[in-house]
Amino acid sequence: MFSRNLAKTLLFSTALTMLTACAVVDKKDTAEESNWFVRLFEKDGQNYADRATIAYSNGQFNQTLEYTTEALKANPRNQQALLVGALAAEKLGRYNRARQYYEDLIIINGQETSILGSSDGQPQKISEIAKNNLRVITIAQSNLTIENRDGTKHFAIANDAGELQSKTTIANALNKKNITTVRTQPVGVDDIFTPQEQNIVSRFLILKELAEKDFITKDEFLSRRLANIGGLLPLTRKAPGIGIDQPAPSPDLIIERLEILKDGVENRAITPREFSVERDIIIEALMSPNPRQRIKNKAPSKNVLDAANDLRRIEVLYNLNLITENERNAEQKAVEKYLGINRTQDKPKVVVKTEPVTTVEAPAPIQIVSTPKEAPQSAAVESEAINNSTPAVTSPF
Repeated sequence: MFSRNLAKTLLFSTALTMLTACAVVDKKDTAEESNWFVRLFEKDGQNYADRATIAYSNGQFNQTLEYTTEALKANPRNQQALLVGALAAEKLGRYNRARQYYEDLIIINGQETSILGSSDGQPQKISEIAKNNLRVITIAQSNLTIENRDGTKHFAIANDAGELQSKTTIANALNKKNITTVRTQPVGVDDIFTPQEQNIVSRFLILKELAEKDFITKDEFLSRRLANIGGLLPLTRKAPGIGIDQPAPSPDLIIERLEILKDGVENRAITPREFSVERDIIIEALMSPNPRQRIKNKAPSKNVLDAANDLRRIEVLYNLNLITENERNAEQKAVEKYLGINRTQDKPKVVVKTEPVTTVEAPAPIQIVSTPKEAPQSAAVESEAINNSTPAVTSPF
């Protein structure tokens, strides 16, 4: 009897223990982050998190990531491990991994503080440190320019987007007005602008938009425009700097990049000096005010069809507000000159120059006309002289 009661008691205790355990496990998945089980769970992997912190302090960044991985295996929510791992990943240039850790910290949004990664060296909430450092990564990963071995900067992303936007803008300007030229049939962007010319137009459009939105000063706009305007006016202005005919990102991407930089300064993710340096790099890569080398300008057109496209091209640039009216008129006259229109007008000038010669010879006919009656007499006298002299000459024979 006693053994039977003992068995019932043990069975009841076992069932109660299992139900209690199930209740605890269920608490793990609740939204309440302050229960005792979560606090106990977050202590898991702390030993590896501490080792990762020590390795990071010693500059052993690869070792830091190894310890971080072990810590997160035991507890994916260990904020110390996530923070130290993200900082080490940044040092190694593994920005995607650092971004993942920072995003996890922002989601956790804990109350823990740290001086590691703090912008001012003071204790700061780890979630705020993650937000600021994530902005820095965004700035680094959205860089528009790449430095070549010779130190020159050039654009390296979004070429297709830039070409597409440039072509659309030019096409809209092409259809803005009914441009009448020698060639009357409809033409497209590719018919009158080469891909290189489209790239040049795109860079001038970007420069103009940056000036209109106060991302660059008036002096910066004018100096760069003056140094490279030959890319739009090849017959009347000096050739532009080399590289201006290469693809460029779309204006939207460049403006977005500058907005990210401004946001980084406002949130103290970067310093004002870092913003200024990055902005100058973008503008310099877009168009230099002092080109060291220049491309070769387009040769003048020698036939009517090509000249007609040149005239239409000038009108499109004028409709885009990239050139002034005086610049347009000067370039149009240059097109006509090289086509030969002025040379056909040179012939009347030659005739005018010979008129003084004809007026000098005019008095001789006037004297003959003034004495018409004397002309037959002189002619008769001359004929008689010839008749009289003829026998004298021929008589000896």
